[in-house]
Amino acid sequence: MDDSAGEDRGNGRGWLKFAGAVSAVVVLGVVTVLVWPAARVLFRQSFTEQPETYTELYFVGTPTFRDGTVTAEVALVRHGPAHADYTVVAALETSSADRLAGVSRRVTLEPGQFTTLDFRLPVPPGHVVDAIAVNVAGGMENLRFRLPGNASATRGRP
Repeated sequence: MDDSAGEDRGNGRGWLKFAGAVSAVVVLGVVTVLVWPAARVLFRQSFTEQPETYTELYFVGTPTFRDGTVTAEVALVRHGPAHADYTVVAALETSSADRLAGVSRRVTLEPGQFTTLDFRLPVPPGHVVDAIAVNVAGGMENLRFRLPGNASATRGRP
């Protein structure tokens, strides 16, 4: 009988150790949420319904350089419950990341609707461009495509 009583005591200590470990993990988790801002945001988001609204912006094909002009086609897709107005801006960039004057297009999209936009950007004489950058004004959607061979209006080649 003494053996069975010893087993019960041993199991009780094991349970106490387990409960202590779980408590330590819970306390560590609470401290992490309170101290680390990113953890607070993630914790808050896990208990808050997040909107299903987002926008896709992508190149339809490969931007090209021909006859002193960079041409690009982009698609814009609206995901969300209501229509939205967008201003899409395309500009050329030099190798030092200077942005040259760009072109903007305004478009209104209904939920689930998409559109394609064509941009034709002439390279100003004397400039060498390294990339085309496209973004949604006021949004987080940004694209950048590095043009092969540093396009130049004076060289006439890609």
